[in-house]
Amino acid sequence: MTIGELSRRSKVPASTIRYWEQVEILPKPERTGGQRRYTEKALDRIAVLRLAQACGFRLEEMRHLVNGFPAEVTASHRWRELAGKKKKELDAKLAQIHAMRDLVDRVMGCNCAELGICGRRARNVLDGTAK
Repeated sequence: MTIGELSRRSKVPASTIRYWEQVEILPKPERTGGQRRYTEKALDRIAVLRLAQACGFRLEEMRHLVNGFPAEVTASHRWRELAGKKKKELDAKLAQIHAMRDLVDRVMGCNCAELGICGRRARNVLDGTAK
């Protein structure tokens, strides 16, 4: 299939497909008459990459998933290893988001007439001395 057909069927822009080839997370296809020609395997690989993206994997993590293990390492082992690391990262981000939300809730209760007063109170909040 052509890159246009692969793009349509995979719901991934052709520019992304070319980029993924360039950064070596998608194998470069054979060419016929100068045009890329893809097999059904390309659809499967793109589906894996889209799933990794949906999980929040960065490009380097996606590269590690598809190219960073010896060939005999199963897909399930690859996912477990990388997903476990991603889950820890997401848990840390969630904790940060909860702390930020708590601060936003406090800020929403501000009754200061001037930012200078807010500044004095903010120092106490940020220093952990405010109640």
